[in-house]
Amino acid sequence: MTEDINVGTIDLNKQKPKPKATIGLRPYFAETDKKYVQYLFYSTYFNLVPQAVRLRLQSPFLIALWLGLYALLITTATRLTNKYEWPSMLTLTFQVFVTLVSVGGGVVGLFWYLDKFDVTYRVIEGIENDLKEPDVYYRGTPGDIRKGNFWVLTLNDEIVGCIGMDHNQEPVIDQSVKESKYVRASERPSTADAPEIQAAEWKKTAYVLAKLDDWIRLALVGSFDFVRDIYLKLNNVQIEERRQKILFEAHKPQEASVRRLAVKLECQGHGLSTVLLKRVAFWAHAHQIEYLYAETDELQTKMAEILEKRHGYKLVSKEKLGYFRTRSVYRLDVKLWMSQELEKRAEEKRREDELKEEEELKAFE
Repeated sequence: MTEDINVGTIDLNKQKPKPKATIGLRPYFAETDKKYVQYLFYSTYFNLVPQAVRLRLQSPFLIALWLGLYALLITTATRLTNKYEWPSMLTLTFQVFVTLVSVGGGVVGLFWYLDKFDVTYRVIEGIENDLKEPDVYYRGTPGDIRKGNFWVLTLNDEIVGCIGMDHNQEPVIDQSVKESKYVRASERPSTADAPEIQAAEWKKTAYVLAKLDDWIRLALVGSFDFVRDIYLKLNNVQIEERRQKILFEAHKPQEASVRRLAVKLECQGHGLSTVLLKRVAFWAHAHQIEYLYAETDELQTKMAEILEKRHGYKLVSKEKLGYFRTRSVYRLDVKLWMSQELEKRAEEKRREDELKEEEELKAFE
């Protein structure tokens, strides 16, 4: 009598090798890449709104203002309940409600204000200046060729990152339409038109949700626009034209700047910014650029950390542009970075050779 032997079953799915991600870095092509680069820029910037809220909530001035308004509300609520002789339980419930409304409403209002007046302002500034036509701005025209360039990083042929090297030797004037700090509802980028929505797996659902988000934003911001327009008309307020604003200062012949470093939200934290920053450094060295500069604002703390701790950029100045806004400038010595990079590669090659020799010796043993 033979004994049956159960050797188990083979899971064919486990035997299949996992698909490898294909990462590519190539120059920017205006015909196919423009809308993806612009979406990448403003989506990553709008993701910094919570950072802006946290920064404001750390301000003693803002906390004092909120506490003052809360004290006024709770005092008014207490007087109202005492006047009508409400029961103690109802009075307590009403006071809790006022507290929740003051806290929740304050945070929501702060989110709305920063999203609408602060971050949107910075996004429009980029979209309507160098990112309006990145190829022309960074590379120049046939009659005015520049040393700058703009690249996109792809993951499985999908654009997930971008970066530019700016070598303009004349001051760049801000050409955006938002010469006042106020940004109307009609000037805001539409989420529903984003390429990510068109490429979503559940395209119709994603489009409906994005459109709903656009409508809600348009209703909130548009209603404020309406009230503001009435106020300006009744009070005969004229919006004065602002002086021309210099967006970027001119570069010296041996200097350039890193601009518009952005990595898709889902791909952050995997070292893709290193690929982009190294590309710029190698390009700068090949074109006799001695110093690379990079600017960050108070919201881009992660970018500042990457520049300083991972790539050797040094902080050279920090300028205060308002009560909260700051601009930090970092500088990289390209020649020093290149020598260190070559030493690092030589050390890695030496270690690889040592490991190879050890494996060959073990094979003979």
